[in-house]
Amino acid sequence: MNHIQQAFIQSIMKQQQHEKQQQVKQEENNQKQNIQYLQKQQLLSIIQQCQQQQQPIQQASKSPTLIEVQNQVTSYFQKIILQKQIINLNNVLEQQLPYFLQVMGNLIIYGLENCPGEKDIVQEMISQYKSNPLKITMSCSLFQTIGLLFRSQLVYYDQCTKYLTNFLLFRDDFCDIFFNTLYCYQITQGQTFSQQVGFTQINQMLKKTQDDVWTAFIFKMLSQQQQKMTKDMFLLQFNQYTASMNNFFTKSNLIMDLVALSVKQTSKLHNDQIFQEFLLIMGSFKATTQDFLKKATQVFFEESNDLDLLQFSNNIIKIHKQMNCQILFILPMLFLLESQYLDHLVQNGIQEQQPVKNSSNYYLKMIEKLKNKCVYNGEEECNCKKCQCIRRNRNSAKESQKKKREALEKIGPLQDEYDKIQKKVQSLETENQVITKLLLDVFRHPSLEKLAAQFIEPLAKIIADQDFNNIDEC
Repeated sequence: MNHIQQAFIQSIMKQQQHEKQQQVKQEENNQKQNIQYLQKQQLLSIIQQCQQQQQPIQQASKSPTLIEVQNQVTSYFQKIILQKQIINLNNVLEQQLPYFLQVMGNLIIYGLENCPGEKDIVQEMISQYKSNPLKITMSCSLFQTIGLLFRSQLVYYDQCTKYLTNFLLFRDDFCDIFFNTLYCYQITQGQTFSQQVGFTQINQMLKKTQDDVWTAFIFKMLSQQQQKMTKDMFLLQFNQYTASMNNFFTKSNLIMDLVALSVKQTSKLHNDQIFQEFLLIMGSFKATTQDFLKKATQVFFEESNDLDLLQFSNNIIKIHKQMNCQILFILPMLFLLESQYLDHLVQNGIQEQQPVKNSSNYYLKMIEKLKNKCVYNGEEECNCKKCQCIRRNRNSAKESQKKKREALEKIGPLQDEYDKIQKKVQSLETENQVITKLLLDVFRHPSLEKLAAQFIEPLAKIIADQDFNNIDEC
């Protein structure tokens, strides 16, 4: 190959490499544009919802109500999102809360301080929230906007704030699930009802101040806040719950990201106990979800086609003991685990230098293995490559077993004939042994001893030939 050809090939390779780089950049830009578009769409839907809430309120009362003040704060936050401004927060709360609630509380107070509403009412709310942040409540539009603020990375409290971007409560795919499950109706001035989620309900999920907090949460989620849950409703909502959790474990999430980061960074960042619990939750979900659904459907609706919270609570304890897992509690368990890990990071600090070896690599490998395992495990409901492969293997195994059974059915009569022949052979061998013994005893007599040499060898040959002939006949 001459120099001209080499230069030509090198130029082609450089051109291809340049095209690939341009393609990667284009894909990244497209992805960013898609994210920005989704955020704008989410913001527009929140604004429309907020406007719908404002109309009846304005008619009901001239003085500002709680929901009206919340809508003003929501509008202020929406402007910040559109302008992509960074909110810098300082702690003004007089009570220590879990990290994410601490940041949320300060963010809401920041919004109230910049609210254009009546100052006396707003200042009273701020004073109340500072002294007791568990009294803070949020409307649906405010809650969604706060989640969007964190996902857009427009809030800075400290160096751990960036991890709230992927925190379970603020994720786009779980934000509505939490609100629709936790909300309560609150009456404001003018007898106006509004759906509100309070810090108290969220904190109860973490502290488990009541034994049945998680049970009530799951029942509300599956029954869609109805007093009773039917069998059809349970099957529909459980399948949606399974799909959401499967999507959570398949894609990026807070714990997975921190496990991957802890492999590269310091031991300060990693925590064996939390990683172990996450791995156990993920493994349990992947391994037993479909078996649990069959068992739960059978136990829950054995006597009737619907059940209330008390019946659900009694049966869920029984099922979890029998199955040795807590599939239905996976969402609150993960919520608690992520909150604990954020608190762990805040308490221990983050030092991103001096890489050291730790056991996080093991967890990362195990998580990657479990990510590739489909929760449906070959069931007909799923058509992914893993399930298709499992179904092919199962069908192949069934076909193999079928062929074995057919072969055994054909071999059966031959086996019976063979057993008969074996019995005849054993019977003849026994007879020959008896005859041989008798002859030997006869020729040992003193009067016949001299004739033994002439007869024993021919007789032995005759007996042997006779045995061979008898076997042939058989």
